[in-house]
Amino acid sequence: MTPVPAPTVTVPGGVAEETAAANAPEQRGESLRILMLNHNRRGTGTFFRAWHLARGLSGLGHEVTILTVSSTRRTTPSRHVEDGVTLVETPNLLDLLYGIGSGFGAIGIPYRMLLTARSRFDLIHAFDHKPNVFLPAVMGAALKGVPLVADWADWWGYTKDGSGLQEHQAWPVPRLETTMEDSIHRRADWVTTISRGLLERAVSLGIPRDRVAWIPSGAPDDLIRSEDQQTARRRLGLPENLYLLGYVGSDVGDIDLLIPFMHRLRGRHPEARLALMGPRIRSLLTGYPQAQDDVLDFGLVPFEELSQHLGVCDAFVLPMRDTVFNRTRWPNKFGDYLAAGRPILCSPVGDVADFVRTEDCGIVWHDLEELSDAIGTLMGDREASLRMAQNARQLAEGRLSWRALVKEFLAVYASARRAA
Repeated sequence: MTPVPAPTVTVPGGVAEETAAANAPEQRGESLRILMLNHNRRGTGTFFRAWHLARGLSGLGHEVTILTVSSTRRTTPSRHVEDGVTLVETPNLLDLLYGIGSGFGAIGIPYRMLLTARSRFDLIHAFDHKPNVFLPAVMGAALKGVPLVADWADWWGYTKDGSGLQEHQAWPVPRLETTMEDSIHRRADWVTTISRGLLERAVSLGIPRDRVAWIPSGAPDDLIRSEDQQTARRRLGLPENLYLLGYVGSDVGDIDLLIPFMHRLRGRHPEARLALMGPRIRSLLTGYPQAQDDVLDFGLVPFEELSQHLGVCDAFVLPMRDTVFNRTRWPNKFGDYLAAGRPILCSPVGDVADFVRTEDCGIVWHDLEELSDAIGTLMGDREASLRMAQNARQLAEGRLSWRALVKEFLAVYASARRAA
């Protein structure tokens, strides 16, 4: 089987990635001031991609400020420092405008534009394209004469199969989303994408291939540990005889594929349970009365407690329907699963499936019957399960660690500064 190519950065003039990394600021003793703009509320979505990257950059001596949206403050911002990163949480009044998603804050947008105009920085890294990112990013880059790097993590606008995040909204929302996400990436000096599918979309917009870099999200191996299962279960008061399949996420994902499946699975493996960790799943369970016996619902688990909750699981599941949107995703949960060091059972969709296959850190399944067989394989073959678990943790500590990926981003920053 052909190995998955490592994420690579192509810089202008055909210079190799290693050369760019050697010329990156931290190698020359130069500290960059980086402004990151994120449209999500803290602790959701692409906030984690920005946050883990910022932590890694700060550890190398760079000054990083993240503008995110407060989950609690309606009209006033807050500012504090965590792990060396300055976090500015902007007001959330009307942030979820008319239910069409975050990034439309009536107070947050002008506040971000003012802060960007008054601040000094060497580079702007915009995460996605919402108005609270697009407007201050484009204005700030032009006003300050600094490079703009635009990160592309989700497909929001029109797709060929109607699976874009906002395509279910009434017109003109999908048109607005498509226009904004196309525009910010065309305007950027450099584009980073979370998947190869979004890299291809960027190139299809006419963005030169040598200004686009595929850099997936990493595994927070310093924050999520491979816990001893018996100890973790004892702490949470869970019996040792259960076989727990873990899922981290919300009702937005394709978890609905698994809830009715678990009832059938328990006819074959009575000890199997689905351990759910995430917001809004409880309301989804109301449609499945039998789920009370099939599912353990932990609800929203604080990130600092996630390691322990993941540690009670025997394996993790990652169900994704085969859609344009899913084929261009890189779910945050994949990095969490890797760091927790357990086998991953995933659908054959997107880049994560390629990693699971080639790195032998789990099993790829094509339908629910194959998923049932895969679970039976792991339950019956302790040696194979342990091998996949060790491979998952090794991937989290190595090629997909944030320590490794930060170097890829720094190579992009160096190239963007030369190109600007």
